[in-house]
Amino acid sequence: MDPSHILIWNVRGLNSPVRRDAVRCIVDSSKIDVVCLQETKMSVITRQDVLSMLGNDFDNNFFFLSSSGASGGILIAWRSRLGVVDSSRIDNHCVSVRFNSGIGTAWWLTCVYGPQDNQEKIQFLQELRDVRVHCTGPWMVAGDFNLIYKDEDKNNSNLNRAMMGRFRRWINDMAVTKIPLHGRKYTWSSSSTSGTPTLVRLDRVFCSGDWEDRFPNCLLQSSASDDSDHCPLILGLRDNLPGKPRFHFEAFWPKMDGFMETVESAWTSIPARHCPLETLSLKLKAAARSLQSWSQKNVGHIKSQLLMAKEVFHQLDIVQDSRPLLDSEIWLRNNIKKLSQALSSTLRTVARLRSRIGWLQEGDANTRLFHMHARHRKRKNVIAMLQSDERMLTGHEEKAAEILEFYTNLIGTDDMRERIVDLDALDMPSFDLEALDNPILEEEVWNTIKSLPSDKAPGPDGFTGRFYKVCWPIIKGDLMAAIHSVWGKISGTYGC
Repeated sequence: MDPSHILIWNVRGLNSPVRRDAVRCIVDSSKIDVVCLQETKMSVITRQDVLSMLGNDFDNNFFFLSSSGASGGILIAWRSRLGVVDSSRIDNHCVSVRFNSGIGTAWWLTCVYGPQDNQEKIQFLQELRDVRVHCTGPWMVAGDFNLIYKDEDKNNSNLNRAMMGRFRRWINDMAVTKIPLHGRKYTWSSSSTSGTPTLVRLDRVFCSGDWEDRFPNCLLQSSASDDSDHCPLILGLRDNLPGKPRFHFEAFWPKMDGFMETVESAWTSIPARHCPLETLSLKLKAAARSLQSWSQKNVGHIKSQLLMAKEVFHQLDIVQDSRPLLDSEIWLRNNIKKLSQALSSTLRTVARLRSRIGWLQEGDANTRLFHMHARHRKRKNVIAMLQSDERMLTGHEEKAAEILEFYTNLIGTDDMRERIVDLDALDMPSFDLEALDNPILEEEVWNTIKSLPSDKAPGPDGFTGRFYKVCWPIIKGDLMAAIHSVWGKISGTYGC
């Protein structure tokens, strides 16, 4: 099976019992399955060392890189239940292992500890290039790189721009993606007791595109530590939020055949209630359910339809090697080719609209790029941690309770007024405001809807501006009735 959480930490030495206890505390509290420790400062790490520090679950499941004197050293250890590590590699500045649980594609994990010397840093980057040649397939590389590639990775202007450029070039050449860190801007701080400390982002996690495809819901967070000047990083590979998925109107739905028919059928299936607001709410819910069902049956099978079409096309090619195709087979082959092109175009459109990248053309074949942007947006929209007084909240239930309590206190409660203001006694001048009592016109509502952004974040019901624009002929009657109901209630004429 795959790990749930990976610990990446420069521990600044494991010879101290205090440091070992700190590692064990994080492993137990965060349910760590894989441990990647840098700067162990140990020339030899024995089985007894691992058992005493990590526990019996890590027995005989580790590789280490010896320290160079009193500096350096790497340890990778994993729980027995993860299955087989069928390949490994130990280099000058990194340790690599390949996890092959028998379920899904095997993948590589490389733990690094970058050198301090500039010339050695150049050799270190070349070493990682060589490692990548050997570690083919899904790859994740993590640790203390001792390198930065952006100005904002450091809180002062003392920068080695030549080395920053080399690191950026390595990132581009390796085609790896940075996994964003939630909760911290920097991962290392100097131990200066006077003045402003130096803060740097030295510890990172990168991954290849196929690794990200395998673990699309990974989430990188920081943890607290008073035993090292580096903060521990915890990478969750399956950090999905619990609960029922919320309906979200997909921007590509109106381009699909049957969309308008599905909305109209769902909309007209709900009879009018006494209250127009209740009618509108029920019809929106019915439309959401019908669109989800319609999407699963039609859009959800695009990939399988495409694979089936390609297989039939391939079989016809094989037949053509031994005999001429019949007229009916030629007709089928041509139509399948057109169908495959249409399905491929639809997949690209779906990926583009989900990613919300507006600066590429719809026909561009950058489906992987679109999927990566969509995953990046999803990670950015996660509240990984909340701080309440002295507590750090990471669980979904405790974060939800804290948010509810915060806004309940912010809104407050309604108190009874003991005094009123007599506006007539103030002798204030009056104004003609009869125009404000005029009914809201359909044209006004339609002009407002047309000005809405089509694909920005949806409202609480999950529908975006695009839905109201495209489906206006179907929904306008009930929407206007709901608006008039609200307006009538405000003006005192009628309402629910």
